[in-house]
Formats: sequence, C-alpha cells, structure tokens
Amino acid sequence: MSLDTTLSADAARSSRLAERLLVPAGFVTTAGNAFQITAAAILVFHAEQTTLAVGWLFIAVSIPQVALALLFGKLVDKVDRRMLCVAADLISAMTAFALPVWLWIGGPANLGSYIANFLLACTAALFMPASNGLIKERIADERLGKFNSHFEMASNSGMLLASSLAGFLVIWFGATPLFIFNSLTFILSAVLVYAIGRKPVKAPVVTETVADPSVPVEAPVRQPIKRLALLYANGNIGLMVANVILTTLILQTFNQGAWMIGVVDALAGVGFIVGAAAYGKVSKRFKGIHLAVLGTLGNLICLAIQPLHYIALMAAIPFAGFCFAQGRIAARTLLMRASPEDRVGRIFGGTQAVGLGLGVAATVGLSTLADATTVPYAFWGLALLQGAIVIGTYFSLAKPLSAQEKKQPAEVLEATAA
Repeated sequence: MSLDTTLSADAARSSRLAERLLVPAGFVTTAGNAFQITAAAILVFHAEQTTLAVGWLFIAVSIPQVALALLFGKLVDKVDRRMLCVAADLISAMTAFALPVWLWIGGPANLGSYIANFLLACTAALFMPASNGLIKERIADERLGKFNSHFEMASNSGMLLASSLAGFLVIWFGATPLFIFNSLTFILSAVLVYAIGRKPVKAPVVTETVADPSVPVEAPVRQPIKRLALLYANGNIGLMVANVILTTLILQTFNQGAWMIGVVDALAGVGFIVGAAAYGKVSKRFKGIHLAVLGTLGNLICLAIQPLHYIALMAAIPFAGFCFAQGRIAARTLLMRASPEDRVGRIFGGTQAVGLGLGVAATVGLSTLADATTVPYAFWGLALLQGAIVIGTYFSLAKPLSAQEKKQPAEVLEATAA
C-alpha cells in the first residue's frame, strides 16, 4: 500500500469520526444555550415588561461577537482549531455555572443575566469560527452538503427543543436548574470535540508540468465570498430579531403564558427537522443558490402571517421552520465550499460579525417600532428587510455564479447531499 493511499484512508476515517462527534456536540451545545437565553429572556421580560428590555439581552449577547468574531477568526486560522473549541467550551461551562451561584447568593437576576450572557457571548465569538474551521478542516468537501444538513438539524432541533421545554421548566422549577444544565452541556461538547483526535496528515499535492508552454493555464475561479457571506448572515439577522419580537408577541400582544413559547418553538422545531431531513432530496432538484433564496422567501411569507392571530402563528411556524432549513443549509454549504481552508475562520468570523451587527441594529429599530406602535409592525418590517437583502444579493450573484457553473458546478454551486 502506498503512502498516499494510507494518508487518504486516514483522512477518510478522520472525516467519518468528525461527522459522528460534531453533530451531537452541536446538539448539546445549542440545547444548553437555548435553555439559558430563553429562561433569561422570560426573567427580564417579567421584570421590565418591554420588548426593548428583552432586546437589550440579545444585544448583550451579540455585541462581543460583533467586536471579536473577526479577530478570533484570524486566530482560528493560525492555531489548532480543535483545542480552541475545547478551551471555549470549558470557559463557557464555568461562566454558565457562575450565574446560578450569583442567584443563590442573592444577586439581582437582571444584572446577573446580562453579565453572564455577555461573557458567554465572548467565548461564543471564539467557538463559532473555530467550530466552522474545524468542520471545513475535517469533513471531506464532497460530504459537506450532507453533513451540514445533519449538523443544522441537530443544532437547531436542540435549540428549538430546549426552547420549547424552557417555558414549561421555568414555570415548574424556576430558571436556576436550566443555567446549571447549560454548564454541563458545554463540558459534554468539549469531551466530544476532544475525542475527534488530531488532524490527520494530508497527502502531498503533486503538480503536473504543462507540456505545451503555449497553452495558457486557466486562472483559479474567484469566489464571491462576501456576497455568499451576506446571504448566510441574513439568516442570523432573522433569528436574532425574531427571538426578541416573538417573545413579546406571545406574552404581550396575544396575552398568553410562557407555555405558548414552548408550543410555538416545538412546532418550529418539527418544521425545521422535517426540512433538514428532506434537504438531501430537495437539493437534488434545485441549485444551491436557488434553494437558498426560495427557502428564505418562503420563511418570510410565513413570518408575515404569524402576528395576525395566535392560531395563525401556530399554523404558519412549522412551514416557516421547513423553509428556513432549506435556505439556511443551502447558504451555509455554498459559503463553506467556496471558503479556502486556510481562511475559513476569518470568513465565518467576519460573517458572524456582520450578521449580528445588522441584527443588533435591526433589533433596536424594530423593538422600538414595536413599543411605539404594535408588535405586528415589527414582524412585517423584518420580513421586508430580509426580503430586500436576499433578493438584492441573489441578483448580484446571478452573473458570477452562472459563469462559475460552466467551470465547476459540482464544487461551488450545488448544495447536494452527496
């Protein structure tokens, strides 16, 4: 057996092991975070009774990631990504456990929630580009579409499942046990990521000499990274703002209890899981860019229906989850495939910073609009904002992606489940 064959086999085994471990790591981490932020949002809203108060909690989570994600992304491209993920998880575990300790000693709940979530966001600013860099580094390119569908399904189902339970658990047990559980999820995530093992040695790339010097060597295709990043970041904007205004819509506009937050999140989770599971078949019928756009627009149509009535909310949100899954996974796969391995950390770090920066601005503006008028106007404003971004980005990408399709459609354009 040749050396190249051995190295290739090691890389294949490493890819399969990473797939098996990173998916459950994503599930437990996002589940714990969802318990944390949902419980904190309920505490803050009951204390302040305004949309903007809840908005400031999410802004406190976002500001460190806006400020630090790009800086940490550059660090990720220079340092062992696996150990950075482990370090971020362990620091997050200690930070998450500090909040219930603060509450036990009688500290103000609002202040503790803001500080704890702010500090957790600082480590999340490191973990996000490190984990995406680890995925690009360890998962074979031809399996990125399938892996991303599994990873997004696990991560978002963990988030939505935990959010749906959090409303009930806060009523039954209070918020403190949820914060403790969050700290334990970070420890489990660190163990799973560490178990991936060291990065396998790659086979050396052999370059062939061009026999005829008169034949021009085709220049590498330049990827539209910034526009693909904006397409992916658009989903972050929607998630951040919707989390804020949905809480207020249910508790204030519809005058329902925290239990409905759980029901709505569960319905959204079912829609997303079904969408992610169906992504492999759907992506075979649509190009990646078309699926990213159509999925987003379908989600926004459902978003505009949700504030009409709580029955409309519960009827529309499973379809919103299904459409969001299609758009989210397609956009993520397009961006990850287009990103060079040695720059993927800074690309995803910058994307996170841009998405959350726009999300902060949109949260302040739309929360203020909701408090000045009614919450439904904030939903419709969000749909218009995201719709303008996705349509504008699509038309700017149509020409460069069409040109690339003739050269390398399998690598760049198709978000398949291969």
